[in-house]
Amino acid sequence: MRPIILLLTLLVMPFHATAATLHAEARAATEQQAKREALAALADSILVNVQSESLSHVEGSGKRRDELNISSRSDIPLIGVEINTVKVGGEVLCEARLESGKSLALYTKKLNELLLEISALDQRIAKADRGERHIQLTQALTLIEQYEKYRAVAQLLGETQFTAPPRNRADTETQLRALEKSASSIELAAQLLAKGLKPDGVYIYPAVPHGSHEVTAFGRVMRDRLMQNLASVDSPDKAQSYFKGEYDILDKGVHLTYRLLDTQGNTLETRVAMLAPEALAGMQFKPVTMDFYRLLHEGIAVSSDFRAQVTSNRGGEDLLFDENEEIELLVKLTRPGYFYVVGHVVKKDENFSYLLELSHAASDRRFIRFVNADDVNKWLSIGRFEATPPFGTESIQLIASSDDPIDRLPSHPQGKTDDLYVTAPNALKGIAKTRALKPKRNESDKQYQTEAVLMFTTMAKAKRSAVSR
Repeated sequence: MRPIILLLTLLVMPFHATAATLHAEARAATEQQAKREALAALADSILVNVQSESLSHVEGSGKRRDELNISSRSDIPLIGVEINTVKVGGEVLCEARLESGKSLALYTKKLNELLLEISALDQRIAKADRGERHIQLTQALTLIEQYEKYRAVAQLLGETQFTAPPRNRADTETQLRALEKSASSIELAAQLLAKGLKPDGVYIYPAVPHGSHEVTAFGRVMRDRLMQNLASVDSPDKAQSYFKGEYDILDKGVHLTYRLLDTQGNTLETRVAMLAPEALAGMQFKPVTMDFYRLLHEGIAVSSDFRAQVTSNRGGEDLLFDENEEIELLVKLTRPGYFYVVGHVVKKDENFSYLLELSHAASDRRFIRFVNADDVNKWLSIGRFEATPPFGTESIQLIASSDDPIDRLPSHPQGKTDDLYVTAPNALKGIAKTRALKPKRNESDKQYQTEAVLMFTTMAKAKRSAVSR
């Protein structure tokens, strides 16, 4: 069967890191929209450079191997950004710039403030009783996450000296788990996570396993339950805040963390819940694509001179589409160039890679698209699609280059099968095959290649009984 094809031109916005300057550009119909998109592009660029896709795992004991917890642009706090706009024809070109000479002092001040707050809270935790201790540990987790975010940006701006907080994320999470009682149902867990929260216009993401963007059946049901407990909106673009969740799979259940974020990248609240094994009975909660996901992200090719960005009408992270839902995909490149797209299908009964047709050309040109100077830094719609069977997880690998890649396309000896040009009968082999096709870099000719990826999950509509368990 033909999988749902989400045409993703995965690239990332212009990002240039000199000694201490980060900047990005965007073009849009209005000044407000151009500013919003330039800030989003700047956050995306920072995200790539701090290598936010942490692929470490949590051991059965619950001890995490890493502490940095930045997985999307909404995790990037931006302060002291300089905004410059200019009209270009009937559009507005906006540049967002972070310079260490002006911004680093603001980040340093914020880091010092957070250190003081964490230290004061650490002293109170040591003296607190069991009930107060749990509340204060969740507050500490929020502050520690804030500190990690500001530290990541400050480091990109050139800061090298940091004072470690008196407590770290791993120890705080371990202490929280020791105090928690396991929830016997998803409904109870949702009530605990939403208790005391009254955000306006919150967009609730499905919970995803730590180190993956795959949405499982558990993640979808958890989101649906939270939507019953919080006033939510149906799109990130409409949101005034975001509720994002991830979970760790432990020996005795699942430890779930949800964070309430504002639109400036700040963590406002942290909520945690432990779910007992019986709460997960009969429900898929383990990711099935972890090995594939690691390979897809570990070898990704990124160029500071040539980037691009992709989004949808529902954003570009932790994507879940229910049966018959429509998605519009939009693309943005930082400079003129070519791209082609390889799709990877990893489903229960299907596992293969294929070249995506981008035009109706008669030859292999059908797989290649060119973005000219007029369309640089501008969102380009590449179509609307519908989620249809077979359902499961797919990824799109976008390869963009400054020179024509017609001679570097992955071979597709199988020809056209079920309307798809299959490049490999196994998605892991498909990634390796694509990664091997890199152009020789010529400094004088300025030939570059960049890459980006996107994962999404499609599911049949939830049955009433599945959401009300």
